[in-house]
Amino acid sequence: MTGAVRPRDIAWLLALSIVLVATLLPFSSYVAAMPFIKEEWGLNNTQAGAIFSAYLAGYAVAALLVVPLTDRLPVSRVFLASASTTVLSNILFPLVAQDIVSASVLRAAAGVGLVGIYMPGLRLISERFADSGKGAAMGLYVTAFYSASAISLAATGGLMSRLEWRDAFLVLAVISAVNIPLAYLVTAGRQISRGPRSTGRLNLRVIRNRRAGAFILGYSLHAMELYAVRVWLPGLLMAVLVASGVDPVDAAVKSATIGGVALAAGSVGPLMGGAMSDRWGRTRTAAGIFALSGACSWTIGWIGDFPWPVVVGVAVVYGWAISADSSIYSTAVTESAAAGDLGSTMAVQAFSGFMAGVLGPILIGAVLDVFPDSIDWGMGFSAIGILALIAVPVLLRIGDIAGGPAHSSDSRREQGQSADR
Repeated sequence: MTGAVRPRDIAWLLALSIVLVATLLPFSSYVAAMPFIKEEWGLNNTQAGAIFSAYLAGYAVAALLVVPLTDRLPVSRVFLASASTTVLSNILFPLVAQDIVSASVLRAAAGVGLVGIYMPGLRLISERFADSGKGAAMGLYVTAFYSASAISLAATGGLMSRLEWRDAFLVLAVISAVNIPLAYLVTAGRQISRGPRSTGRLNLRVIRNRRAGAFILGYSLHAMELYAVRVWLPGLLMAVLVASGVDPVDAAVKSATIGGVALAAGSVGPLMGGAMSDRWGRTRTAAGIFALSGACSWTIGWIGDFPWPVVVGVAVVYGWAISADSSIYSTAVTESAAAGDLGSTMAVQAFSGFMAGVLGPILIGAVLDVFPDSIDWGMGFSAIGILALIAVPVLLRIGDIAGGPAHSSDSRREQGQSADR
């Protein structure tokens, strides 16, 4: 039986989302400053992509340890330790990072901190909204993630029009420290349900759940595409502006700002995607959205000679498509996990997804370094578009895969159709 969502639940969800936004204020500052960092440190595109990917690698590795701990430790303790770790790492980056090694270490530490806020937050939402509106609720939280990334990119670009990149980065990192007291207020007294087999340690038996595993694969391909676009879309926009005669420094600032606006316009995607999947099913909704993002990948790198409003328009659609399916995978994984295994299942999801995300920025960077300037952006983004050819068939087959609790929206829909027949 389902019940109505209470106003106090919505208020709590909004407060939790604000914590996530505050945590991620410096998230895209590196991306906005990347043209200046590459020149200052003498980096090629592959190395520049690797520094961003260090953030995702730190997140992925930490997920295997931190997320299962939510089966055992108070969630407020995990939140506070994680918030403090990511704030400190972000503040230190503009102060002490001088090369690829120091930058990668600090970015990895920031990723370690994020995992203890984002994934436990999804789990809290899954339990609090178990009776009604779970897809939309988790979609709102994921939307906060995407909104924060876009806000970070646009805000850093705006600050760099007046400040040196290190100062712009530092301003947002210091402001993000507000997430520490907010994290305590939102999670104080909150508990996560623990199954009878919960130990607080990673249990790899979850990989035998074929349905959950299929959703995790879809999520991993999504993450690889997502982070490749987040890192390199501003660079593509900058290349278009420079080719049209804009000064490179002005183009770097403008591309960060416009890129942030484009991604912000798409940040409502997870909320929309989650709500759509509540109505039409997880697998079909995710497959349709991934097909759209793949089409954008094969298009945007080749339209540099088109009018600027057309390029920005495609970027906005792209920003929506790469984000709209994110909450669907997280919701489906929580629905497919066995009782007592949710923490470990979410840990495997986070590890697999973010390790795939590590590869995305490096892949485009490597393609840019290999191909000539005349086709490098087209080839780079087309390489990411290939992921849709893998993901869409996998997603469409999930309904035929056994394993995991049969209470997802797709399973319920299939049962209803069988009853009708």
